[in-house]
Amino acid sequence: MTPRQATTIQQHGEIHTHPQETYGEGEVLLRIGNGGAGATGLIRALAEDYLASLDRPGSIQWICNHSRNTQLALFHGHVDLALTYEREQEEIAVAEGWARGEGVVFHDHFCLAGPQDDPARVSQAPSIEKAFEAIAVAQATFHNRSDGSATMWKERGLWNQCHRQPWEDADAAWYQSFLHTPAEAVAEANIAGAYLLSDRSTFLTMASQGRVDNLRVFFEPDHPHDILMNSCYALTSPHASSEVAQRVASFLTYLKSPRGQEIVGRYGCDKVGLPLFASLNEGYARAKLAGKSHEADWHTKSSTMEKL
Repeated sequence: MTPRQATTIQQHGEIHTHPQETYGEGEVLLRIGNGGAGATGLIRALAEDYLASLDRPGSIQWICNHSRNTQLALFHGHVDLALTYEREQEEIAVAEGWARGEGVVFHDHFCLAGPQDDPARVSQAPSIEKAFEAIAVAQATFHNRSDGSATMWKERGLWNQCHRQPWEDADAAWYQSFLHTPAEAVAEANIAGAYLLSDRSTFLTMASQGRVDNLRVFFEPDHPHDILMNSCYALTSPHASSEVAQRVASFLTYLKSPRGQEIVGRYGCDKVGLPLFASLNEGYARAKLAGKSHEADWHTKSSTMEKL
């Protein structure tokens, strides 16, 4: 627990405190809190490469929570480094004095996906906001992750841009909420023929497993400041011991270095055929998903990829 005993950031669901995965062997050097980048394997790739660069053995733990709960895991001392996706919430943590912002470390992206036959005709919409409006007008099935994640809050922000709050509308039967993981949400939308907001890294991973044959991407970022950008920022604790602070600083230096950013920029290419993320220099992913087919033959490219 930090010296400040309260925060205005709200918990959504359980805060997981035990590691989802541990990389390396020996003394735990660092506990990293994150959601999607851990689930798609990027945290593993970075941790293993970083550990290989050290002159002594050690291990790194990944503690899995969605973005706001990852911040709270830092607040409560369950992680040493929080990698999160919500600027406003991160600014609150810094303003309250229990977190220090360390800047952006890599880029993920949101994308609007939906059924191949596109019953709401969102492919004809001139913007993501108009696409959401078209879904509502058509009352086309839309799946929502009602879990407090950064994806849920981004989606609600887009609905607010349309002056709609379907999660508050008892008559909006087309708007269906679930407590799914990112991967489960994509899989269920694929089965149901529903629209959903997903993140690029999860969608590509599921495509590589042949599990999005009924879905295609309609909207994704096309510039670094696009509303659908899902950039990941680092938060640390100003109350960490000097030893922990040095370890965190060492990892962040590596992560922002050309070596670390090369891992980010190339991650997924060997298994998926496209990068899942974008490096700091790239700013956003140039290799587009919109308009492409994501058929089951992707499955052969990911036989060794971990299931989400």
